[in-house]
Amino acid sequence: MATVAQLPAGKALTVRDAADAFLDALGNPNTVRYYAIGVGKTAERVGEGRPLGQVADEEIGEALEALWGSTAVNTWNARRAAVLSWLSWCAERGFDGPEVPAGAKRLTPPDSETPARSKRAIDRLIARRDVHLRKKCFYRML
Repeated sequence: MATVAQLPAGKALTVRDAADAFLDALGNPNTVRYYAIGVGKTAERVGEGRPLGQVADEEIGEALEALWGSTAVNTWNARRAAVLSWLSWCAERGFDGPEVPAGAKRLTPPDSETPARSKRAIDRLIARRDVHLRKKCFYRML
């Protein structure tokens, strides 16, 4: 269950304060560690001391593109999802702030290049006497 995070009172919420409050509200330490990469580096890129409400959507998109635009599709999607979750969390709590721009879309992961074996080919492997029983079980589970 998520915990309530105490936000600084009497001053504008900075990018770093918003990021820290979001990460503190996450319950699972593994999620915190994983999200801290995307949220933390994005916060650094747009300026940690700036008020969150002064950050433009395009700046978020530019930060995502600069940080992870040339990475693998799954890395892009994971970092984008972390930042999207952070900014949605802020919006749900009524803080003015940017959104992930429409141009920073989730990418479709490429198909696997590993060829799939047919059921008939697996049955032939299992029928062979020179294949160890452990491998036969593994092939059957696949």
